[in-house]
Amino acid sequence: MSQNTLYIAEPIFSEKLQKFDSDVSFPPIKKIGITTDLPERRERELMGTISPVKVAIVKAWTGIDARKVESMLHTILDNCRLDGEYFWDGNETLVDAVTDFMSAYHSEAEEIGVIDEADVAAAAESVSKKNSQRIHMEVIPELDRLSISYALFKNGKGVRIKLPEYNLALSSRTGGRYTLTIWSKTKTTEEALEDFSGSQELSANGSEDSNRRARIPMSPLSEILESISGYLDPVSA
Repeated sequence: MSQNTLYIAEPIFSEKLQKFDSDVSFPPIKKIGITTDLPERRERELMGTISPVKVAIVKAWTGIDARKVESMLHTILDNCRLDGEYFWDGNETLVDAVTDFMSAYHSEAEEIGVIDEADVAAAAESVSKKNSQRIHMEVIPELDRLSISYALFKNGKGVRIKLPEYNLALSSRTGGRYTLTIWSKTKTTEEALEDFSGSQELSANGSEDSNRRARIPMSPLSEILESISGYLDPVSA
């Protein structure tokens, strides 16, 4: 039985591509499209059989007029459209924004899981291992040097940091870049932007009572550590 499905997909690494450059990374791009078949089959079509670039579907919804919702999303996101169904996701907030949109305006939508193809799963696992290695080899020594307490999460692919009035999540990204997400129960978004240099307002904060305030996306580790140190210095003084 065919399904009317809306999906978000993104390019990921593959073993073939990494043979040429282990640190190569894709720009933050997402594809918003529809399929009348199972998302797993659409994923196979997107990645192809011999392509060195693997495309994974990261979110999918059914039980809606997918074509109508797709058209609405394309219109809303037109200012960050690259070409056709492909959109720039420089702040890494597009998936959250679409998820929030579906929750707020299409509560009837049913989110469905996607079982990755073997090649896609292998490529994702390779990226995951590399990101975990970066956390242990690059991030943890610097946090220890700065005497900043942390706790590992996501199976070692990120660290959580508890600061006065803020909770931080630092995750490794492709290409040796990192993303810092900033939460606070007592500080506003405007205060978070002022407290952490280089931070940006999130395009989607989830529910109105969300504690997520800001983010420093896809940045060198040195810039993120400088931002954290800049907040800590006046506090410790």
